[in-house]
Amino acid sequence: MRKGLMVYVLLLLCSLTPAFAAGVNEDSVQNVEDKAGKDAIKSSRELELGVGIFTTSLPHYLGSSEHNKYTVPLPYVRYRSERMSVDRNSAVGYLWQSDNWHLDVSATASLAVDSKDNQARSGMDDLDWVFELGPALDYYFAGQPRSDNYLKSGLFVRKALATDFTSIDDIGFRMGPYMQWQQLLWQEAEQTVSITARGAVNYASSQYVDYFYGVGEHQSTVQRQAYKPQSGYSGSELSVGVNYDSKRWWLGGFVKYYRIKDAVWRDSPLVERHHNLAFGIGLAWKFYNVEGN
Repeated sequence: MRKGLMVYVLLLLCSLTPAFAAGVNEDSVQNVEDKAGKDAIKSSRELELGVGIFTTSLPHYLGSSEHNKYTVPLPYVRYRSERMSVDRNSAVGYLWQSDNWHLDVSATASLAVDSKDNQARSGMDDLDWVFELGPALDYYFAGQPRSDNYLKSGLFVRKALATDFTSIDDIGFRMGPYMQWQQLLWQEAEQTVSITARGAVNYASSQYVDYFYGVGEHQSTVQRQAYKPQSGYSGSELSVGVNYDSKRWWLGGFVKYYRIKDAVWRDSPLVERHHNLAFGIGLAWKFYNVEGN
């Protein structure tokens, strides 16, 4: 019962963005010529509320052959301001800017896994909920954080904590470079269609990797040999999201591909696949929109 409730809460957090894995679709500032106009846009705030339904399929963990599928009704919430935005992958606070350089702080989360529900982990400790928090330094080749169209690259570093909500464990950190592109494909009146693509390369500490892929001597079996992974390259990912947005409706979906064939932990007996795919789609009706300074 508690796990079902927490799944619902996490999917609620994940649904706070209309862009799924694709980033935020924000008002463009790059075509505003005068400084006063830019300042007015940058200082504005926007809040949208609604209700919708969200369905997604996610691997239990990267390298697992088993997936979890969820279809749940959820509130729709989107908030944007000069200093903060909330999207599906993270809650982002804008800390610092100098020309095209931006420093943000972001947080992400991943679902818990009951080992009794995963064949490869049968008899092992459960994987708890994992929350990550840390800074990201971005360079914008085109556009800005609040642009409809942008191209950026960056480097993120996040501290990871695992919890079953009775205790908290430090499980190391994850980091890596990434590139993200967003383009407004169509706009008419208050309706827009946009696409966002993101690619990332991941590196993780030995503590982080061991949490997911290590097998202790007491957990080993004939089919699952003991394994102690090292830190290093932890795979790459590519996601594409498409979103339709209007004053009253939002429809969006994403596909995310993970390649872990060359990861340092690829030889773990818990790795059953060298490729994973995740996807999701959602529909929401918005009953409240407000903008202000």
